[in-house]
Amino acid sequence: MRSNSRRKEDQRVFIEQVRECMNNGYLLSSKKIGSGAFSKVYLAYATRERMKHNPRLSSDLRGKHHSMVAIKIVSMAEAPAEYSRKFLPREILSLNATYKHMNIVQLYETYQNSQRSYLVLELAARGDLLEYINAVSDLRCCPGLEEEEARRLFWQLVSAVAHCHSVGIVHRDLKCENILLDDQGFLKLTDFGFANWVGIKNSLLSTFCGSVAYTAPEILMSKKYNEGSSSMPWCLGSCPSRNTSPIACCT
Repeated sequence: MRSNSRRKEDQRVFIEQVRECMNNGYLLSSKKIGSGAFSKVYLAYATRERMKHNPRLSSDLRGKHHSMVAIKIVSMAEAPAEYSRKFLPREILSLNATYKHMNIVQLYETYQNSQRSYLVLELAARGDLLEYINAVSDLRCCPGLEEEEARRLFWQLVSAVAHCHSVGIVHRDLKCENILLDDQGFLKLTDFGFANWVGIKNSLLSTFCGSVAYTAPEILMSKKYNEGSSSMPWCLGSCPSRNTSPIACCT
């Protein structure tokens, strides 16, 4: 009885989300492509009318030759007040600050109401890097990627991180699950929920955040750390899923 009521409530909420997206120029599909603690990500399509009024959206999708986007829907009712007040604005700020780098997911626009916030994002159709590494590893019967592909993806990841740091953004949750691949195989850094802006060069941070398995030793020891010179390189070289680096090869 309870599960049936839950399904009806979920259906009601989804219909509201479809209507709200349509009012803002997007056709929301029922295909869920991701989820978080307070959010769900759906495949959606930008209408021609919306593309006419959003230069950022139209210029990017014109080159991709499709109208597909990913829409992240954040439930403001379920999210803690601190998330709505601090972390969501930081994510939006970070994506706007890093806009136009080819290895960082693009944020096209946002809209919201009292119940939900919507982030219209670039679609990375091949899913996350962890899924890809595991699938390739199973096919090869050997953990990791071929050296040439690992080198190509690793260069793209370093380029994305370097660009973030150049504009004062630190990601603070770098892991394979937060790295996506688009339909052409290009790497896209995403999920800036823990990101922060560091205004003073070489300033030290003290907040413990991110995923423990990827965390640098100095953070685990509650020491202040420099995101660029210590903790981020550590994250680049750690991946617990296969006991290899994030995009390591096996030769």
